[in-house]
Amino acid sequence: MRGTQRVAETLTVGALAMTASADPRANAERIGASLAAARAAGTRLLLTPECALTGYPTAARASLEDLDWAEVRELEADLDARAHALGLGLVLGTVSPLAGAATNDALACGAVDNAVRYRKQCLTPPDRRHFAAGTEPGVVTCAGWRLGLSICFDVRFGDVWRELAQSDVDGFVNIAHMAGADVDPGTKAEVIPAFYATRAAEWATPLVACNTSASDRWLDSGHWDARGVRVAAIADGLMVTELRRRGQHASWYETLRAEQRARCSASAGAGGGDS
Repeated sequence: MRGTQRVAETLTVGALAMTASADPRANAERIGASLAAARAAGTRLLLTPECALTGYPTAARASLEDLDWAEVRELEADLDARAHALGLGLVLGTVSPLAGAATNDALACGAVDNAVRYRKQCLTPPDRRHFAAGTEPGVVTCAGWRLGLSICFDVRFGDVWRELAQSDVDGFVNIAHMAGADVDPGTKAEVIPAFYATRAAEWATPLVACNTSASDRWLDSGHWDARGVRVAAIADGLMVTELRRRGQHASWYETLRAEQRARCSASAGAGGGDS
């Protein structure tokens, strides 16, 4: 049982800030080359940006219509095997066909306890032209850490994070393509980092976000600790950072997490919810 196992107090995570192209094989080669570098740097888990394998529609590619789905599956399987051979977990930004549509996925594979394909739940208006929304949370275990999976726009919706926290996760990971024209110039660059800080702080849970390195990105990839403080960031390349459990900070953070979960459970039991 989880309560009787000795689990690591820290988890070293790598975030590969890269700009994907419309060529899945070229993207897979870039990611594959980074696996060994990440493991040599001591990481146990490597994150890629959203749609890193295929390229993000409206950015690297116009649509998903010309994708060879068999090739995508082949490349996913190859990266899974290469990560597993290195003893490295991988959260890969990819896509998949589902019931005549496609979903925007975070595929947790490689050296993880339970391979998971999380499908992005919260879609932007441009996303809806290409993707169907997922409906289930995603939790993966890597090196003894339970990690809640999310993708990009999910960061704006508190219920996604509440459900993960209620699943007793130790950390959050978010893969993103936070880039492009901002209709209110400067707003996203100001607001989006605050969302990440808030999600970490409100649940006293460390969070790593891996964003594209595209020149029009709205924020750099980063790590926010259980206090909600950003302790690492990178614009392009491999960021290596160490997640610390909330108990390694002041004891107040353990209390905060427990109180938040208790309040949510009580609200759910009383039939409450978000207004």
